[in-house]
Amino acid sequence: MIRTAYNGPSRKLILAFDIGTTYSGAAYAFLDPGEVPQINSVTKYLDNPNVGSAKVPSILYYDQNGNFRGVENGTGLQDDESLIELRWWKLLLGPTEPSAALRKQMSTDLPRGKTVVDIFSDFMRYLFDSTKALFISSDQNGEHRWNSVSRNIELVLTHPNEWCGPQQSKLRTAAIRANIVPDTPEGHARVHFVTEGEASFNFCVTHTQAGENLKRGDNVLVVDAGGGTIDISSYAVTDTGPLQVEELFQPQCLLQGGEFVTARAKDMVSERLKTSIFDTPEDMTAFSRKFDEGLKRVFSDSTAVQYVKFGSPRDNDPKHGIKAGRFMLTGHQVSGFFEPSVQSTVDTIREYFTEILSMNSLAFLVGGFASSPWLSDQLNRRLSDLGLNFFKPDTNTGKAVAVGAVSFYIDRFVRGRISKFTYGVPCAVVYNPFDPEHVKREDKTYMDLEGDKCVPGGFTTLLSKGTRVLESREIKTQRWAISEGVPTGKVMAGIRKYHGSEKEPEWTDVERDRFETLCHVVADISEAPWRCKTGASGKLCYIQKYDVVLMVGLTELKAQIRWTDSTTGMERRSLFVFRTMQYPLD
Repeated sequence: MIRTAYNGPSRKLILAFDIGTTYSGAAYAFLDPGEVPQINSVTKYLDNPNVGSAKVPSILYYDQNGNFRGVENGTGLQDDESLIELRWWKLLLGPTEPSAALRKQMSTDLPRGKTVVDIFSDFMRYLFDSTKALFISSDQNGEHRWNSVSRNIELVLTHPNEWCGPQQSKLRTAAIRANIVPDTPEGHARVHFVTEGEASFNFCVTHTQAGENLKRGDNVLVVDAGGGTIDISSYAVTDTGPLQVEELFQPQCLLQGGEFVTARAKDMVSERLKTSIFDTPEDMTAFSRKFDEGLKRVFSDSTAVQYVKFGSPRDNDPKHGIKAGRFMLTGHQVSGFFEPSVQSTVDTIREYFTEILSMNSLAFLVGGFASSPWLSDQLNRRLSDLGLNFFKPDTNTGKAVAVGAVSFYIDRFVRGRISKFTYGVPCAVVYNPFDPEHVKREDKTYMDLEGDKCVPGGFTTLLSKGTRVLESREIKTQRWAISEGVPTGKVMAGIRKYHGSEKEPEWTDVERDRFETLCHVVADISEAPWRCKTGASGKLCYIQKYDVVLMVGLTELKAQIRWTDSTTGMERRSLFVFRTMQYPLD
C-alpha cells in the first residue's frame, strides 16, 4: 500500500503497545511534515537477549516489596525464587471475572501494594523505555529527533474485542502513571484505543497481496488468534481510493487462545503423572514450556504418535509413558487439547458471520496462535463449505497487532463501526394517567419546578446495540436545566450503558443490573440563553437549553455537553469526557 505524505503542522511520534496475555510488542512511526510515514516494529527490548524479535514475554517479575524487576528474558530472573512471577495478569482487567479453572492456570497473585493498573503501568513504562532506546540508537540523530517530539507523543493501546469503556479508562490511567502522557485533558486525549481485531485488519490489508487487491463490495473476515483470546471481526469495503471499510457485525472475543491449549495439555499430563516421580511443579512447568515451544507449534497429524521432551535421556518411566526423557501422547489426545479452541471459533463464525461470507469474501488468520498448522488446517476444513480459505501475511504475525495499531492512527481505514451496547441517558417523564407504566409508578411521582407531575426512572436511548455508525457521527438529546433564582449554569449528565435484551429500554428500574453509568459530563452553561416563568411554588424559575452529545463511531465512546453562547450566538462545547466514573480505577 502506498501511503501519502504526512500533512500535519508539526512533528509527531506515534507509539503503539500491544500488551498480550503471553507476548507483547510495540511499534512506532515518526511523522514529519511532507514525509511519508514508515511504521517500525520494536525489535530490541531492554535486558532481552532476543535481538531481532518483535515480541517480548508478558511474564513479569517483582521483588517482595512490589518493585518491578523486569521480564522473563533469559537473564536469570526466572531462577530467583525470591521474586514473584506474574503470568496471564492481563486477563485480570477483563470485563468478566476469570473462572476457577482459569485462575488455576494463572500466576497472578499480585505483589504487595500493587493493583492490576499498576502492573500495566510498569509494563507500559518498560515498553516505552525499550522503544525510546531503540529509536535513539537506530539513527545518528536519534536523540535529537526523539527530543523534538517528546512532548507530542500519541499513544495507541490495543485491547481484546470484548473490552470497552471500563477497561479503556484503566489503561489510560496506567499510561498516565507510567508518565507517558500528562494527567491533563490534553494528555488524556493523546491516548487512543483500537481493538486487536481492527488492528489486525489494518496489518493484513497492508502486508498481504490479497489485502492490496481489495475492491469495493468485498467482505473481509479477520481471526486474530492470540495467547489469551481469539478475536473475530468483519468488514465491508466501501471504497478503495483510498481504502475505506465499515464493520459488518459486532466483533466477537473468545477466551480460547493458544495458552488454553497448553493448559489443557498440562492438566491431562499432570493427572497421568500423579503416581510418578515426575509429579512435581518443576516437572509440570518444564512440560508446559516444552509443549508450548515444540509440539503445539508443529502438530499437524492426529493419527501419529507425538512426543514432548521435558527431561534428560536418562529419564525413563514406561508405566507413565516416559521414555528417554520424552513423554508420549497419541495424536488424538493432542488434537483434543486444541478442540475447544477450534470448535468455538468455527461455531462463532457460523453463528455470527455466515451471511457475509460469499464468493467475494476474504478471510485472514493472524496472531501468535495462528502459526499452528493444526488450527489453520482445521479452520479451512471445517469452514470449506462456506467457501473460506484463510490467508496469512507473509511476515511473522505474532505481533502484527502493534504495527496495525500504528496503521489505525495513520491510515484510518475503518470509517464505520457496530455499537457493542445500547447507550442513553436517564430522564424523568411527564406523567400520563392513561399509560399503564406510568400508573404503575405513580407512588414515585413528584412535582417539578414548572409544576409538571413527573415519573422518575425513565431512559432515553441515544444509540441501540448493533447499530452501524460512521466514525464522524454525533448523536444528541436535548435537555433543560431548571432552577429557582438566578441560574448557576452548572449542569451534569450521566451517560449509561445498557446490556440487556431490550432494543430500546424505557425504564431503568427494570433489569437494574443491566444498566451501568459510564461517565458524567459536567459543564458550566451560564452563558446559555435562558427564559423564566412562574413555577409551581409561585416563584420564578429559569430554564436553559443544552444538548448531551455522544461521539459514537469511534473506538472509544466520547461525550460532551453542547450549548449556544447567548452573547455571540456561537456553539460552545465542554471538553470530551473519556474516563469511566463509577468503576474504581484499581
